[in-house]
Amino acid sequence: MEDAGSIPAGLPFLARDLPQWRRIRAEMPSPSVVAAAAEARAAGDWRAAATLMPVDVVVDPPAVRARFGAAAADALEDDLRHLCLDLLWWHLPRHRGGMTTLQAQVSAILAPRTGADTAPLLRLRLPRSPTGPQRVRLEVASLADLQYDRWYLAPRHTWDVRETAELANVWQDSQVYSLLSAGDHASAWRRCGIAVDSIDPEALQRPTTAPTSPLGVAEQARAAAAAFGVDEVATLFGAYLRLNVSDLTATGSDPSEWMEVPVRIPTGTIPPDLALIEAGLMSPSRLHPLMREALYPDAPSFAENAGFVGYPGSFRVRCGADWHRLAIEGGALRLPDHDEAEQLREAALRSLGGSSSGCYAAQQAWTTGGRLPRALAAHRREVLHRLQHGDTEYLMEGLGNGSIDPRMRAGNGWSLVHMAMWVDHARALPALLAAGVPVDARDRIGRTPLYTCVMNGADPELVRALLAAGADPHAETVHGADPAGVARARGDWRDLRFLGDLVSGG
Repeated sequence: MEDAGSIPAGLPFLARDLPQWRRIRAEMPSPSVVAAAAEARAAGDWRAAATLMPVDVVVDPPAVRARFGAAAADALEDDLRHLCLDLLWWHLPRHRGGMTTLQAQVSAILAPRTGADTAPLLRLRLPRSPTGPQRVRLEVASLADLQYDRWYLAPRHTWDVRETAELANVWQDSQVYSLLSAGDHASAWRRCGIAVDSIDPEALQRPTTAPTSPLGVAEQARAAAAAFGVDEVATLFGAYLRLNVSDLTATGSDPSEWMEVPVRIPTGTIPPDLALIEAGLMSPSRLHPLMREALYPDAPSFAENAGFVGYPGSFRVRCGADWHRLAIEGGALRLPDHDEAEQLREAALRSLGGSSSGCYAAQQAWTTGGRLPRALAAHRREVLHRLQHGDTEYLMEGLGNGSIDPRMRAGNGWSLVHMAMWVDHARALPALLAAGVPVDARDRIGRTPLYTCVMNGADPELVRALLAAGADPHAETVHGADPAGVARARGDWRDLRFLGDLVSGG
């Protein structure tokens, strides 16, 4: 089991959340990517800096100039020159519940300091689904374009290289943390300039979660109000409050009524990086360089990120009274302690309805998505993590050298073709189909790769490629849903009319 570490007394953070954040931080942009982005920004090439991240840039400066005018376009382009998406990646909201993926169906808005109600806004559209592709989209929008969308104003110190010194003011205040740890939330918020005396305590700390940190909230509220010319803003993610900016008094806010006060600022726990550092699970040198310079100026330079932890290619499994070895060799999970004749007898027994145990049970679970022995389950998680975060090279190299079994399944029954939406599918899909993975492989509830692509906002070109490979647009799940029907119902996300029309055979 991964070491969860321990939280020092007086630090209001949940120890059980540390493994999730440790994994998230291991997946941050590598030093080489960060350095290349900084070099591109220094050369004035903001687009090259942005596209080093998993970002689709859909920004057309001439179109912005034509729609919003020269002055607004100049201001936007100035922000683009100072945009640091690899820093913003550290601060994007994450899906709750132990996942490492981005918060879905929300946008981070990067706005000018004033006049944002009429100015062009940089919008970072986060993924459609926490289990879908983790690419984001950078585009230009107006406030009117966001009328029915869920969004928040990203603080400038999380993305503008000119403002990162502000990080030091929102990271640490031992008295605030002590008050939160003692459960005196109202005093902690008052210390930060916000009156919450009449607030339901659950608005500040929901059950089973760490308390929301009020550090920097007042400053963010004022900045948001100044940017959009409003008197009231609301919070998102951590606490659910409506803030009157003139006197910084707060009232409770229903999270389902996010359209009532559309200008929202993000709140959350204390910085998870601080908790990791205090628990001894991360060194300050592992922070993004701009964070390290602002927060730990005496720490060593940013060292190469170790990234994902590798797992061996062989595993021990209890089989009867003995321990046997399983090995991923030649692109398959092998049972070297059982000869071919014995394995054929076991397969025949299973075809007649018999049950398997030991090595055979592990082999069956590996190819169907069942429960695995601990070490093999850890290896499966590793493969899934790397693919979900877009590591195409890892997949292609593994398929090429036989260290990845194309027949493996996730715990929910997803095949590697289901996961092709996470990586460069133009390379991955042909390789997986050539390796014999069925194009219509079904998971535990009957979802095919085509269905999961549509549900999770995958690239429409992958949908076309699956159809070209013979995927069935009418393959139903156990609940009676099919890809074509879902495509028609979800036409607001991707242009899948070519698939939705198949409902009626059009």
